[in-house]
Amino acid sequence: MTYRITIFLIAILSFTCESKSTKSIQLTTQKMASEIIITDNYELHKSNLSKALLILFPGGGGNPKQIQQAFKIASIAKQQGISILFMNYAQKLWMDTDDCKLLAKELQTIIDSHQLNTHNIYMGGMSIGGNVTLSLTQYLLQDQLMAIKGAFVVDPPLDLYALYESSLKDLQRPDFSEARLAEPKWIVNHFENVFGKDDNLLQNIQHVSPFTLKTTHTDNISNLKTIDLRLYTEPDKIWWKTHRDTDFESTNAYSIQQLYSTLITKKWQHVQLIETKNKGYRADGTRHPHSWSIVAIEALIDWILITS
Repeated sequence: MTYRITIFLIAILSFTCESKSTKSIQLTTQKMASEIIITDNYELHKSNLSKALLILFPGGGGNPKQIQQAFKIASIAKQQGISILFMNYAQKLWMDTDDCKLLAKELQTIIDSHQLNTHNIYMGGMSIGGNVTLSLTQYLLQDQLMAIKGAFVVDPPLDLYALYESSLKDLQRPDFSEARLAEPKWIVNHFENVFGKDDNLLQNIQHVSPFTLKTTHTDNISNLKTIDLRLYTEPDKIWWKTHRDTDFESTNAYSIQQLYSTLITKKWQHVQLIETKNKGYRADGTRHPHSWSIVAIEALIDWILITS
């Protein structure tokens, strides 16, 4: 099993909405003026042209610096008048209402403090940051707190019940080492403690899982039907089997494909599935389909500018 989220360690991390330090750097070019604001909880690259605001969430255990190392979008976006808010929020595999409420409040404070564009807001996230993106966007649109124009996710583990079932299967693998079994053991124990077992687990997990294939449950992202939504994934079956001994049905890519099919069946008109091939590489050059690099930056910026 490998839904590649690195949640075994991040489960013990905590999040605070109180920034301890802030510093601002003024940058000026011939084409535009921009400003970089760095705090403990976020890093803002503000374009004075302010055509749009892009809010990004890292994968599990990530931070703004790691996003920028893997996803070099900041300078290109600012040249096009797009401000980018890199959030230091990578502790949540799922978001309940209270989590969304706190994070929405922090975002509003940031937007107000820096007088950011509120007419063209876009959100995106990698891995569990994709789950945060979907749940938070659902909450913001539901309560009409922000007018989100579009959202995109990069290979998120959006079917939590499938993640649980895959972990159960891993625990039956006699060829897996104790180190290899550490994450599935944690997932099974944690999920059962939080959601219960058997039918109770399935019922309860549907309250927070962005998607549940077993029941084709999409209510938790229903509000996103009205905005532009992009689903990025690289379905490299051979890589997962060779490097993780994982069947394709246990990968994020499979769940993302199934979500897309489900949404099309439900007549969603503004959703795109973007599948790549051999584009996934980590910042150090290591081949890995579960990476920010599967997103074509120029095409993403064009998408934002066109839909703004």
